[in-house]
Amino acid sequence: MWISLGCAALCLGACLPLFLYFKPRRLPLAAAFKSLGTLCALVPALVAALRLDPVYWIFVAAIALHALADALLEFWFEAGLGGFLLGHLCYIIAFCRLFPIGAAHLLLLLCFGALLASLFFRHRALIGKNLLPFAVYGAVLSLMAAAGIAGGASVYSLQGLLISLGAALFFFSDGLIFRQLLFPDRPRCDLPIMITYYLAQLLLGSACLL
Repeated sequence: MWISLGCAALCLGACLPLFLYFKPRRLPLAAAFKSLGTLCALVPALVAALRLDPVYWIFVAAIALHALADALLEFWFEAGLGGFLLGHLCYIIAFCRLFPIGAAHLLLLLCFGALLASLFFRHRALIGKNLLPFAVYGAVLSLMAAAGIAGGASVYSLQGLLISLGAALFFFSDGLIFRQLLFPDRPRCDLPIMITYYLAQLLLGSACLL
């Protein structure tokens, strides 16, 4: 518990403010602090992988890939997107290893798919030629969120609750990013994006210790 609280304090209390401060001033430093914030979530997952169960190495891989993608995203969007896709695939594998797959997974996946399909159709003119990468990423994100939320909720445990909340926050955070990409002229929402993203990673990493 103390490991998770310490990592959360470092992530939200130091890395997040420093990332937001340096982003408009010195992008390399901003990218470094952004990745460091994500790596805070890796610590509890690494402890769990070393001491509890080798399955948590998959969580370590997911968080490490996302930390790398955080930095890449600031300089090379496509490479960063690819890193997040690989990280989501790791999370999907981990969730399927931890929790049984049931009808709730399919139902939730259909709901997420319908939501994304309606958004893509409604904003197809703004999305334009980016439809394919958006659709691929949206499909993988939906699989990850459905596996985490439905799987975590199926076991009635604190670990399951944290994983469900983490997966839901990840989906919400990426939804805010989608909004920001489509409507760059609207007020930016960097703070809520980063808070929900970091909370998602911290919840998923901390769940490994339970």
